[in-house]
Amino acid sequence: MKITQVEALLLRGEQAYQTHASADEASDLGQYQMLVRVATDEGLTGWSDCETLGPAAIAVINGQGLGVMGFKTMRELLVGRDPLAVEANWDHAYIGSNYYGRRGLAMQCLSAIDNCLWSIRAQAAGLPLHSLLGGARVDRLPAYASTLYRDTPAGNAEAARGYLARGFRAIKFGWGVLGEDPGRDVEAAAAIREAIGPERDFMLDPGWYSVAWKGPWRPRSERDNHALCQRFAPYRPLWLEDFIHPEDYEQYARVRAASPVPIAAGEQLATHWDFERFMRGRGSDFIQPDLSRCGGLTVARKIVALAEQLGQEVVCHSWLSDLLHGYSLHLACTLARPRFLEFNVSQSPLTRGICGGALSLNPDGTVSLPSGSGLGLSVDEDFIRHHRVASA
Repeated sequence: MKITQVEALLLRGEQAYQTHASADEASDLGQYQMLVRVATDEGLTGWSDCETLGPAAIAVINGQGLGVMGFKTMRELLVGRDPLAVEANWDHAYIGSNYYGRRGLAMQCLSAIDNCLWSIRAQAAGLPLHSLLGGARVDRLPAYASTLYRDTPAGNAEAARGYLARGFRAIKFGWGVLGEDPGRDVEAAAAIREAIGPERDFMLDPGWYSVAWKGPWRPRSERDNHALCQRFAPYRPLWLEDFIHPEDYEQYARVRAASPVPIAAGEQLATHWDFERFMRGRGSDFIQPDLSRCGGLTVARKIVALAEQLGQEVVCHSWLSDLLHGYSLHLACTLARPRFLEFNVSQSPLTRGICGGALSLNPDGTVSLPSGSGLGLSVDEDFIRHHRVASA
């Protein structure tokens, strides 16, 4: 079997990133969405979403390289190769793009391609994806509602009650106005805790640059980050997420050592080398690889193995479409200590339409592993054709 096509597809929608003062559902960035498709000469196809700068990714994947190793595009590197040699393909693409890649845009493209190849490998074996990742220990996972911070404490509290009424086991609020006003942040945390009661979990994602999308970047100092942990501690969030500059591993370790609140991080990291440095430095309590950024399942498997060795807990970051939910679910169900699936409840019509809402919450607040071989999810190809654009 040979790879015959590696293709980047940019989709366009009409809904921008938005939050509200009330509990009305927020929306992820529904203006553009990247997908990657890998096809073979035996009719097997893998799909993955790809969270990156779409027009540039089209050049990285579909474009024309410079003809020598280190400067080649993903399609040039992978078409004609055996799709079942997933790890070898990862190494080949990493070396072949190393002059402009290794992290960032090229790694995000490689992550999506790697996920596609794992799906194809499982389809070829006639097995569900989790069987190739070590085998599922559970067939479903509790889901937490992952959403954007509302503009008012009352709006956050009302939204939290609504997610629990729908069956979610926990809620994570992030970005929006979170981090702009410490007093309002405390009022919102208090309102959320009162709304959900003492037994339910909530998490907060202040972001390390989240307020910069409205104006100049105002990085927090280390003192600010210590104060942030202290400020939220009385309301007992399960974790605070990704609020320190992702390259500052040492500060993560110092803040975590003094924090009364658990810390989660990792969504901004890529490659097993970066994760190993971060994890051995004990920078967080929860490790959050994002399969659309970290290097795909090939890298994530190494992260999981190291986490088990170090006694750390893995909860995948998955705030995109059901494709990313699905890949994350297959991996998470193989963990020795599976805790949660992050479920993006703020999906725009564009994000949701890719798989047509294939994954949904069970009455017990869990999401079930898809059945069938490979990823077990189908994309809506008519929807994709209708929303595809050549570039931005």
